[in-house]
Amino acid sequence: MPQLKVIYFGLPGRVEPTRLALAIGGIDFENKILTSEWAEMKPKVAPLQLPLLEVDGQMHSQSLAMFRYACKLAKVDGKPLYPEDPYEALLVDELVDQVSEVFPALGTTFGIKDQAEKEAARAALVAKGGPVEKWAALADGKLAKSTSGFALCDRLTMADLMMFVTFTLFRNEWLDGCKPDCFDHLTHLCKHKDKIANVPQVKAYYASNSNPGVACFKA
Repeated sequence: MPQLKVIYFGLPGRVEPTRLALAIGGIDFENKILTSEWAEMKPKVAPLQLPLLEVDGQMHSQSLAMFRYACKLAKVDGKPLYPEDPYEALLVDELVDQVSEVFPALGTTFGIKDQAEKEAARAALVAKGGPVEKWAALADGKLAKSTSGFALCDRLTMADLMMFVTFTLFRNEWLDGCKPDCFDHLTHLCKHKDKIANVPQVKAYYASNSNPGVACFKA
């Protein structure tokens, strides 16, 4: 097994699915939390951007590529989180990429300096029909067709982790303007959040994590 180091700030962000996948698979990794040293490190790794994954001393970027790699390594009940079957992999990639569409919309709000304006912009993202809510509704629709409660393939996959982390982030109180009940009308998505939070490996990972930024992921 390669030596792995996940590098990012203390908040969950887009690297959290990678951290979670590795933890679920019981794969050892160093969780490097950046503070002031990022200013010195940034020009050394440019043009790579955070988050970063170091594999046997080699630095890599792009959060989805890192996440997919982690899900190929991590196994649950003998099966990798990223399916080996090509068509199942297509289904998982499709849903993961769809869910990732929420991040560009969220990213634009971080540059808003006026607090009230920022909160209003984020509230609009998760309002019914908003740029984020529409993808949450699509995920909810897919879950409505599931007989197992998992997103795809009747088992835990990369798609479940992506949905769980991404849409739970928007229900985190530290994200100004988004309220914990913003997706309560999407009942299948809410049930899915509870289901994944109670997967033994997921529950154990967050139970041992004292970072207040991950409290929203706990069962």
